[in-house]
Amino acid sequence: MKLPRIFQHTGLLVAGAAAYSMSTLFSAMKPILLTRFVEQAEFTQSQAGLAVAMPFVGIAFASLLLRYVFGHLTLRKLVWIFGAILIAAELLSAFYFQYRSWLLPAQLAGGISVGVLMGATSRIIATTSVPDEIFGFVDMMAVFLMSFMIAGIGLSVGLYGLQGGYLFAAAIATLFTAFMTRYQEPSSKKATKENRLAPLKLGVRPIAVVLMGVLFVTSSGMGFAYMFTVALNLGMQYASAGSFIGILVLVSALACQLGGWCSGRFGPLRPLAGAFVTCGLGWYVAINANSQLLFMVALVPAIFSLQFNFPILLALCGSLDSDGQWAAIATPLLVSGFAWAAISAGAIVDHWNVATLGTATVIGMTICLALLFPSRAPAFTDTRLFPVRK
Repeated sequence: MKLPRIFQHTGLLVAGAAAYSMSTLFSAMKPILLTRFVEQAEFTQSQAGLAVAMPFVGIAFASLLLRYVFGHLTLRKLVWIFGAILIAAELLSAFYFQYRSWLLPAQLAGGISVGVLMGATSRIIATTSVPDEIFGFVDMMAVFLMSFMIAGIGLSVGLYGLQGGYLFAAAIATLFTAFMTRYQEPSSKKATKENRLAPLKLGVRPIAVVLMGVLFVTSSGMGFAYMFTVALNLGMQYASAGSFIGILVLVSALACQLGGWCSGRFGPLRPLAGAFVTCGLGWYVAINANSQLLFMVALVPAIFSLQFNFPILLALCGSLDSDGQWAAIATPLLVSGFAWAAISAGAIVDHWNVATLGTATVIGMTICLALLFPSRAPAFTDTRLFPVRK
């Protein structure tokens, strides 16, 4: 039996899954630490939101470095350098989390490291023959591992507080870095003076695609940041809420591969449009739920839509140029949406209440739907994105 074409890129699948899992490590930490910083370190909601958002801010800043590092360093060298910075940042945060002057720069540096590694692997994935499926697979694995990381972070924080959470993060970062160092980059992708990048072309379409992706992650991430708070307000305990959310995230990993398949088969626009609507409605109902059952039922479409759309957005960014530059730049920017989500959600809750997050999410998804129009391929000529039916 012939294996799917994506398994011709086994080394890239492992490296990509490890890089993407570094970002989902931050996502796994965010809802638990957001609540714990308020309880243990006596941060305000806005300060706690900023603390958990800094890694994603760093991931966004990484997009400014990518063109420079691509021309000078191979992926393996990037892994050694930025993997070490990430591990050091988490260790520093474990022992100085109560000092914002230490915590925030450390988390910013850790985020920059992850952004560089994600961008580097995304650039390679975008130039393969099956980017949709590979993006779907690595995102699926990252989300699959995230469910276990949520459980691990919850246990570590429950036993040892914020220090335990960051020590757990340092250990996981070490493991992922070790997996990435095993990848041998193809000679055609290695940084050489003769292999210079083409000028990056700006235009309405790439800007609309990247903006749509960032806004989608931001809008859906606001509810994700406060789902533990909503669960606790409905009478659930940390253990029960963590178990349910962990299992849901685990199962929702399958939606990543489904999203990659749908993108390759039907093009990105119709799957994206459907998921925007489903995600907005799911989060609105979950955030405004008046019972634990309704909350848990509504979380299913909300979280599944988030996982479904992410690989589609990455593949769409990869279609913007031939050498993967937009995919490399857009990947950390899309992930940075979780930063703006935490910051925005904290400000909204401080000024209004948690229920307002549902309305804000619906507004964000409506704007995403509008951005689908300028995100179309010019004159519908991209046959990979818009398959011709015979």
